[in-house]
Amino acid sequence: MQKRLVLINVGVVIIGLIAAALLAMPLVRNLYLEEFHRTLDSAVMLLTTDGDEIQEDPEAFVQRKREALQQAGQDIRLTVITLDGQVIGETSKDNPTGINPENENHLGRPEVQEALQSGVGFDTRKSESTGETYLYEARVLGDYVLRAAMPVTEMDEATRKLSLFMLAGVCLGGAIVAVVSVVSSRNIVRPMLRLTEATRKVAAGDFESRVPEHYPNEIGQLAQSFNRMADQTQKAFSELTEQGHQLEAVLQGMDDGVLAVDQYDNILLFNERVKALLQNSGLKIGEKLDGSIVLSQLAGYLREALETDSVVRKEIKLSNPERIMTVYAAPLNAEDAKDGGLLVLSDVTEVRKLQQLRSEFVANVTHELKTPLTSIRGFIELLKSGDRDEETRQYFYDVLDIEAERLHHLIDDMLVLSQIENAKDDVQTVPCNLNQEIETVLRRAKPIAEKNGIVLRLEAEEAFLVASSPTRLQQLFGNLVENAIKYNKPQGRVTVTLQRQRNMVLVKVKDTGIGIPQEHLPRLFERFYRVDSSRSREIGGTGLGLSIVKHLAGLYHGDVSVESVVGEGSVFTVRLPLLEG
Repeated sequence: MQKRLVLINVGVVIIGLIAAALLAMPLVRNLYLEEFHRTLDSAVMLLTTDGDEIQEDPEAFVQRKREALQQAGQDIRLTVITLDGQVIGETSKDNPTGINPENENHLGRPEVQEALQSGVGFDTRKSESTGETYLYEARVLGDYVLRAAMPVTEMDEATRKLSLFMLAGVCLGGAIVAVVSVVSSRNIVRPMLRLTEATRKVAAGDFESRVPEHYPNEIGQLAQSFNRMADQTQKAFSELTEQGHQLEAVLQGMDDGVLAVDQYDNILLFNERVKALLQNSGLKIGEKLDGSIVLSQLAGYLREALETDSVVRKEIKLSNPERIMTVYAAPLNAEDAKDGGLLVLSDVTEVRKLQQLRSEFVANVTHELKTPLTSIRGFIELLKSGDRDEETRQYFYDVLDIEAERLHHLIDDMLVLSQIENAKDDVQTVPCNLNQEIETVLRRAKPIAEKNGIVLRLEAEEAFLVASSPTRLQQLFGNLVENAIKYNKPQGRVTVTLQRQRNMVLVKVKDTGIGIPQEHLPRLFERFYRVDSSRSREIGGTGLGLSIVKHLAGLYHGDVSVESVVGEGSVFTVRLPLLEG
């Protein structure tokens, strides 16, 4: 850029100087010619005062005038020409006598022709006889034409010197302009180069780039404007970046999956939750929303939302594992145009399960309450229907008592389960000796066990302390021991084993009973779930015992699991955190 500016400036100046020289040269030459004309005209006018002498003796006239001109120091050449063009006398350096009979006819000379026509004639040309350039003036004197010629060598020399002077001026002016242009262009080009480089950096994302503002005039103002623009751009970019980070944090922190596409189904953005919900790590920004049945299905929902310009709600089921997803598809509108669409995916699997469990719970509670109530009402109707013997009435009373007790246990278990589910922390937590609490449970269960010939045994490597409530611990292990007795074989065994596992204590309740089929194990801890409903009701089970066990273990930051072999028995394992010290 600097080189181009220098070349342009030097070129303009040189062209200007050359143009000035070309205009000045003719003017100077004309000035010289006018001066020569005046000098020659004065000399000719002086010579023509002796017009009678030239008529009498032209040769003597020429000789005398030559001597006079030499004495005056004037380099004027005189020629006397007859009216028919014959030269009869001439003065020149090469013809001191003034007579040159070999001179050719001068009738065709322009100045002679003009003089014969108008009395006076002028011309400037190179002499054919001397080879020099002359200024000619011719006047008619009677029967002769007197022509005076003055060499313009001085004018040519002056013109030549002027040309050289102007050429030197052009070169000097060009050099001066070149130096000045280099210096001045540096003051312009360097700041511009800095501005250009800073602009490139800002365009590339380096918003810290700035330029000095000390330059004078418009360059300094431009630098100030650029720096202000860079400050505003940096501030705007920082705000956008912060907003982007906030949006990213919000998107990534959402429980719902979010995915946006443009009008061509190209993915604009998505959060990690979408990849987790769809189990598709192949989603990429800028690629089409396709590649699988589910993605194509989602793209179809978006097209429906764009076509109807409304929010579309759908529910889809996924497999491996089975999940239920609620999908909301909405158009992204920008003024009058549709820029694309937004998908929001929510995993409602647990919600649907809870709804199903709630429905099942209501149905189960209704059924469980209805059964004893129906039995009670039936026996009451029988008692009211007429006279019965004492033995029959006593039997009815016993049945009513059993059903009322069953109803009482069911309500108690439901209340306990509700309390446990709604409790985040048990306010009655105290250090408890787990060995002693389990011994209490076994001692209370011993009469029932002995009645069925079942042996109860406790095996513990050491004493274990846990943070709990004695009542809750007895409820937890009481349910397990009671089930182990109920579903055991005659003359069977129930063994409770306590052992350490790092910072946890494992309590295993093992029986030698009938066992549980494997297909029932995943749902065994659900409320009102029974492997054999008729047998469970027959032995007085409410269907809530194992659910209470599960929730009590969770209440104290533990868990419960089960292993079972049909015909050999079951092992229920409860893990609880140890209270050290």
